[in-house]
Parts: sequence; C-alpha cells; structure tokens
Amino acid sequence: MNFNRIFTATFIALFLPTSEHAVAERFAFDRPEMGVLFRIVVHADDMAAVEKAADDAFEHIRSLNAIMSDYDDDSELVQLTRHTAEEFDKTGAAPWIKVSDDLFSVLESSKRFAEQSDGAFDITVAPVVRLWRRARRIREPPKPEQLAKARELVGNDLWELDKKMQSVRLKKKGVRFDLGGIAKGYAVDQAFEILQASGFDTVLVDAGGDMRVGKAPPGGWKIGVPESKDETMSLENRALATSGDTFRFVEFEGVRYSHIIDPKTGYGLTTPYIVRVTAPTACEADALASACSVLGPERSRKLLKAFPKAEVRFTRKT
Repeated sequence: MNFNRIFTATFIALFLPTSEHAVAERFAFDRPEMGVLFRIVVHADDMAAVEKAADDAFEHIRSLNAIMSDYDDDSELVQLTRHTAEEFDKTGAAPWIKVSDDLFSVLESSKRFAEQSDGAFDITVAPVVRLWRRARRIREPPKPEQLAKARELVGNDLWELDKKMQSVRLKKKGVRFDLGGIAKGYAVDQAFEILQASGFDTVLVDAGGDMRVGKAPPGGWKIGVPESKDETMSLENRALATSGDTFRFVEFEGVRYSHIIDPKTGYGLTTPYIVRVTAPTACEADALASACSVLGPERSRKLLKAFPKAEVRFTRKT
C-alpha cells in the first residue's frame, strides 16, 4: 500500500462536546501519517499528560510506517524482499529472515486471516496490486499475460513463519507483501493501546475512517456515514473499518475496478458494495473488511463464524 501518497476517508467522526458539568476536557490532535489523516481524541483533565501520550502515539505510528511501507526503499518490508532476492541469486535457496516484533505480529495475523478467509485476504497480492497501480497511472488495463505472470507469485503457501525464531521465509523469488489491508488497523490499535497505557480510557483513534474507540464521552461517539447525509452510528469499546471503491478506482470500457484486488482472479472488484466491519480491534476490522469485500455477503457470513465478536454490513452503492 502507498502509505505516503494515498488519502482515503470513508467515515467522518462527529465528536460531541462533553457536558458542561463534566470535569474532563476534549483534546484533539491531527497528523498525516501512512498516507491518511490520523486523528486522536482524548477526554481528560490533564492537558500536558494528554499531549505527551498523543505525541508518543504519533511517533509510534511513524515508526510503523518505516517498517511496513512498500514504497520506502529503506523500510523493513522492502529490505525483506530485497534480501530474499539476493539470497536466491547467490544460493538458489530461500533464507529465513528474522524480523521486528511489530512486523512479525502483522505477518502472523495476516497468515491467520488468509487461512480463515480461504485466500480472500492475502498479503502476497502485491505483484498484482503493482500492475493495477500502473494501470491507474497510465490509464491502460493490465494485459492478461501480465496478470497471469503476477498471479504466479500470489498465494499464502508461498511464505512461512517460524514463531520461535521470529523469522519469515519467502519460498519463491519475487514474492512480496502488500500490508495495505492490515497495517493501518494495526497502527490504530498500537496508538490506542499507548493512550490507554497512559491512563486514558475515553479515547478515539481514527485513521482515514478506520478507527477504534474506548469508553464513550457524554453524548457518545457519533460516527457519520458519508453515503448517507443523515445517518450516524454509535460506537463504544469497538473498532470500525470500511472497504469500497469510493475514493480509489479505475474505469476501463465502462467497467469500474476497485483498488481492492481479488487475489484469486487478479482483478479489481466490480461489486457494488461498501463494506463496514466492527470488531474488537482495528487490525481485525481492517483485514475482515478487505476479505468480506472479496467474498461478498453470503460467503462473508461463513467467514465471520470464526470471528464471533465481529459484525459486517454491506451497503449497496447507488
């Protein structure tokens, strides 16, 4: 995912002020990170402590982008791919590479989501994603032979993890990861946990519409839904993620292709849905929103049996 260039926002958070009788004040902080606008909202009575916690959270988000960006040549993710290719060229064998705590955690979750979604969520889709990024740039669809070649590098069986050694192995040269369907949710969770560890429980972390909220302030967290001028939803101690082509798509010969790729076909989705998932964590909501977009309403019900605390809503676009 292009964390540095892509800005999307599917939900708008409407934050109501606290009651005049409440001691807590409302503090809000906005910073562009990972290609979206991150917003942190905290209700508390210690401005200095809130500012310190928010700064710590933003700093950690920035460090996660340095680990997981696939556009930064110095990121850990890009270095992983590069080192693997170098070892293949030297020895013809796939090396085991030790990775950081954060990257391993995201990869471990990604492996689980891929297995449980039967490949609807698959971070090895990166070679295909690159073709569609180019297609949007040059206004020309990928050729079938290009997609076929790229799809040879897509599959959850093409990489493995060693939890004891905290290492990953890419089993085929050219396999690479796109963490765009999970890294932003992971960053939201990490920022949220930093704020909670600092003693704040009435908090919200929003990353371009993917968010996680804690205890509700007076009046509650009211989340505006852009496809409806009047609709809002209440959220407390939950995370929310959405998926759709509202902001990122390309159209060829009258067909609108979403930026969300079906890993099994190599094509951008053409289904007329906006998918909204609520779950205990933003990481789970983020990945499930991508997977459910690919699976559609019927097959998504089967997937969510493995995630009983998650809920999905499909809204047909007009």
